[in-house]
Amino acid sequence: MPFFDRPVERPEDLFDREEELEGLRRAIATRAITVVVGFRRVGKTSLIKAATRDIPRVYVDARRFETSPYLTYKLFLEELKKCLSDFTSLNRRVAEYLKAVKGVRLFGVSVEFSSKETRPLFTEILEALDEWARDEGARLAFVIDEAQELIKMKGRSIIPSIAYAYDNLSGISFVFAGSKVGLLYRFLKVHEPTSPLYGRYMERIELKPLSKEKSVEFLRRGFEEHGFRVSEAFLDEAAERLGGVVGWLSYLGLRVLSKREASPSIIEGVVEEASKIARSEFCNFVSAVGSKRYVEVLRALSGGGATWSQIKRYLEVRLGTRIYDSGLTRLLKNLVDNGFIEKREDLYVIPDPVLRHASRTIKC
Repeated sequence: MPFFDRPVERPEDLFDREEELEGLRRAIATRAITVVVGFRRVGKTSLIKAATRDIPRVYVDARRFETSPYLTYKLFLEELKKCLSDFTSLNRRVAEYLKAVKGVRLFGVSVEFSSKETRPLFTEILEALDEWARDEGARLAFVIDEAQELIKMKGRSIIPSIAYAYDNLSGISFVFAGSKVGLLYRFLKVHEPTSPLYGRYMERIELKPLSKEKSVEFLRRGFEEHGFRVSEAFLDEAAERLGGVVGWLSYLGLRVLSKREASPSIIEGVVEEASKIARSEFCNFVSAVGSKRYVEVLRALSGGGATWSQIKRYLEVRLGTRIYDSGLTRLLKNLVDNGFIEKREDLYVIPDPVLRHASRTIKC
């Protein structure tokens, strides 16, 4: 279990995710829809790729749309055809099924879609994949990572197609992953009575950060595999500063191995570098929504969390203006939906220790 600079794909490279791995594999085999949630860099992509390593998988990475203000069906199809080409290159017989879909053309294993009025329908693509899977006696995992980004799609929704597949296509199991949990459920429209997916059962798998003890063990085992000795004091401080976010812990491990040094200054440097990344992600969100009040809310939580009333008083003092209850509720809901903060009983908190560190001095 060495440190990795990108998501892993082998089950043996996961750390302390045996229960979640088995749960996801079981859900793919038996459920129509599974949602995998957890905040950034906690290991959702690694879990999904490891769980589907030995089964047919179409993998759509919607993270490429994260900085886009909107998304069209055409752009979604552009991404989908690349994913289908990857899938067809590994499962050549599926090409025969896809060729029957109006608007789909095959050049070897490369999938192309016609444009305009002959553009393929997502439902028909799913039907072709389902027919292939059932003929193969297989269960196809159709994965959309950071699926909440598809909420930006204008002019067309893929939710009716997913609902149709839920009811009729037994060879396909959908996996939707998201770090913006509120937006993910809004995209799926599971709470809207008029939605085609309303009332449908969805398996939920939540990835939580590692405990401090597990964080220390993760680092210790990683360094041991590389034959590099570090002190327990270093491991303890690193786990305390970076929390149980596997992405940040791996980042630290790689930095230590590169520098061949394990000192408090290395931890501090990693925290600062990671903070720049977290700060950039948050500021991209602020730029998209167009309100600097989100920055002040984050600052209000930098000390370890605050209640709704404490946040309101802080904002009114900082901004020198009255904050309406509805306005504050909207700010907090958007931050929760986008995965930057969480509500724990009466407190709003920043769960990512790196973003929490960055929030003390953040400027957007």
